[in-house]
Order: sequence, then structure tokens, then C-alpha cells
Amino acid sequence: MYRSRLVIVITLLLSFTSYFSQKKMSKKEFVKDSIYIMRVKLVRPQIRIDNRNLFFSGQTLNLNGFDAGVLLKDKLRLTLGYYMLNHNLSAYSKNEDNVEFKRELTLQYGSINTEFIYKSTRFFSLGMPLEFGFGNNRLQYINSSTGEIQSKQSGFLLVSDFGLSATFKPIRWIGIRAVVGYRKTLYNQVKDFRFDSFFTSVGLNVDIREIVKDIQMYKLKRRYRKNSSSVATAVDLITD
Repeated sequence: MYRSRLVIVITLLLSFTSYFSQKKMSKKEFVKDSIYIMRVKLVRPQIRIDNRNLFFSGQTLNLNGFDAGVLLKDKLRLTLGYYMLNHNLSAYSKNEDNVEFKRELTLQYGSINTEFIYKSTRFFSLGMPLEFGFGNNRLQYINSSTGEIQSKQSGFLLVSDFGLSATFKPIRWIGIRAVVGYRKTLYNQVKDFRFDSFFTSVGLNVDIREIVKDIQMYKLKRRYRKNSSSVATAVDLITD
């Protein structure tokens, strides 16, 4: 029992001695490690939450979704996404024998999203997104009074979205992205219906690589400035 306690005490003393005997990091070492942490990496993980407004036959439809993937060398974004929409199409409502029918559109599809970032600064970036979506769409006429489905069509859908984007980055790892573009139907099994429209989009980008960099830089600065406030260090990193 006595030996066990002695071993624990000696171990703690050695640990404290080692901790306090560490030399303060030199400026040269700090700069070297900072450059390594802040280097441009080939691959950076990305996540985006997206909300789009589609302008179709005088009506605004809401399309919600998300995507996840990578940013290559800060220039080319490649992601996979998923989007869904469920909305009544007021332009296609009809009245038969004093019975009103509404037309409901349901859309679910996956997508391959690309974006070329042609200009990037600390607070802003500009890009050209090009996306291809493939999935299922369904159109059905519903009796407005009884909820009974009068007719229904469904089938495979292939669409393409393209436009211009601008991203504002108040913090390096969070960006607010806006897009203006056009959606084109390339193929639709539901005959006589083409879902072509202009759209606007507002999304929230999360750059996982920037979060990791900030954590690494926070630890490095705390080592370099041992007496500095942890809160002040964190604020400096977030606002830089």
C-alpha cells in the first residue's frame, strides 16, 4: 500500500516538473506551426442546408434540402444532395360540375452538385453552381371538399440547375450563400409537364476544415501565449 502511494506521488511530481520546465514556444516555432495548420489542403469536408424558392406559373414553391461533400483546393465543390417539395399548384386548379379540384405536386430527388469558385476572399466568394437532380415526381388532382384523389401520374424526373452564387463569410467556417439561377427539365415520365423555372436560393454553409483549423490554432496560441485569456484567444480566432 505504501509503495503504491509512493509511486503515485513520484509520478505526479515528475508530471508537474515536466509541465513547468517546458520552454516557452519561440516565435519561429509558432510561425512554422501556424503555416502548417493554415496550409491549403486538397480536400475539405463541406455541409450545406439549402432552401430554394421556385417561381412556377406565377406561384412561389419552396424546395428544401441539404448536401454534403468536399471542396477541392478551395476552387471546386463536389457534393451529393437530397431535396423534397410538396405543394399545391394553383395554376392547375380546375372546376368540374361546381366541384373544385386542386393539383398537388410531390417531388423527391437526389442530386450531384458541382460549383466552381472563381473568386474567394476572407469575407466573400463568388461561384458558378451546376447541379443534376434525379428522382421521382408525382402529380395528382384532389377533390378540395372530400380529399378524394381523382387522378394521379408519377414517374422518373431528371433536372438541371445552374446559376451564379455569392457567399458571405462573417466567420471563416460559416457562410451565408445566395444563388440566382434557372431550373431545366431534361426528362420527365409525367407527360405534358415540364418543371422549368427561375429560382433563388439561400443556404447555410458549414466548413468542417475551418473548424478543425480554429481548434488547432487555439491550442497553438494558448501554448505560445501562456498567460493570455482563453476567451480573448477564441474571439481573435473567430473574428480574424
